[in-house]
Amino acid sequence: MTERSTSEQTLAKPTEPLRSEGSRRPGVRSNTVVASVSSLVSGLLNAGILAYSARQGQTAEIAAYSVMTAALTWVANLVMGGSSLLYVSGNDEERRAAHSQRLLVAVPAMATATLVIAALYADQGYGLAALISAGGVMIFNSLADLRFGDLARQMRFIAASAAITGTRLLSMVLLVAGAPLTTALLVGAAAYLLSTEMLACRGTDAPPAMWRGLSLRAAGRAFRLSRPLFTYSLAEAFTGRASTIALSLVASPQVVGCYGALVNIYQALVAVTFSGLRVPMAIRTRRRHNLGPKMAISRESEVIAVIGATVIAAGVIAAAPWLTTSLLTLPIPESALWLQLLALALPFTTVNRAYTLNRIGDGSYTAATRLALSIGVLLAGALLIQATTLGPTGAAAATTVAEMLVAGILVLAAVSRRYRRRGSHRRKPLAPEQGRHTAPPVDLIGR
Repeated sequence: MTERSTSEQTLAKPTEPLRSEGSRRPGVRSNTVVASVSSLVSGLLNAGILAYSARQGQTAEIAAYSVMTAALTWVANLVMGGSSLLYVSGNDEERRAAHSQRLLVAVPAMATATLVIAALYADQGYGLAALISAGGVMIFNSLADLRFGDLARQMRFIAASAAITGTRLLSMVLLVAGAPLTTALLVGAAAYLLSTEMLACRGTDAPPAMWRGLSLRAAGRAFRLSRPLFTYSLAEAFTGRASTIALSLVASPQVVGCYGALVNIYQALVAVTFSGLRVPMAIRTRRRHNLGPKMAISRESEVIAVIGATVIAAGVIAAAPWLTTSLLTLPIPESALWLQLLALALPFTTVNRAYTLNRIGDGSYTAATRLALSIGVLLAGALLIQATTLGPTGAAAATTVAEMLVAGILVLAAVSRRYRRRGSHRRKPLAPEQGRHTAPPVDLIGR
């Protein structure tokens, strides 16, 4: 009899009592806030690093970094697929497979791609050392992503946040001290890998060292085991880039550049809420695999993330004219409307990501993939409808409409399901021995 995959397993029965509300909630709340804030700080530091480099005239370094990271991102997606999420949420077999795939397949593929891309772009005037350093940054960050997954699985989000923020600060200090951009980022990435390795490998439930437990056979199995999450990752990548790609086919480079800058802001805001939503995903993963003391599942993290996304969206919508004209100095007045439309999508995107990450934490990879594909299909349809007249406003609106429709369906389905359960409970007949004066049934839905 073969072992069932993670997506087919049911939730393991708790072997230890759930933590009380008082002991559970502060940890969930603090981890959610810390993960979200650290992502925001990291994004601001990255923006500061690039802005300082531009002011110092390191445009060649920025160009080399942008070209290499864009190319290697696609290489990594094609080679690794959903192995990062599989490593966080999977069982021991799936985690070993993802680990072996990352070191034995993905890293050599990325290293080879780095050399090929560097050779191609060096002939076009890009600095060879800067290109190779940028490739090294991607490889180190890819390895550190495994250890970040270990820390998330151990519910050590504060330690993970300290590692991220500390290494970004190190890169900034090196840059201010006179180091080239790609060199400063390479040293920061190496420090990030080293710090996460040291943090994750401490404790009784610590994983083995990065270079141990590797297997070519397990690496091959990873492509089969992560197939549902591979599709999920591609759908997520399509949703994030489809509007920009479609616009680039019909608009001028200046328009695409302005729109692309605003999309990067939107994706950075999504990353903030995504980081906070990794907390409930980790709780569900630990519960499913029976790891350590059981923590009761609540909606606290999702509520915090959605409220935070709504507040951020409102702030961005109100400040959009100042952000686009005074801060970013974009030459197109309509760019404020584009940013407002993208910001409007943020709360709905957060609802959708909360659902998908929870399903991944529960091992329901197919359900998460279906929702991601639904958003991608709606976005593609909205872009195709306006293909002949597509502009930045329509591209931004397509993103918002797709996210809004799917989030609305999820909310309506949840409300309908709760209503049906409550109605079914009320219609349940009384047992004969209860008599006429039996107390009314207790609604357990909210517990």
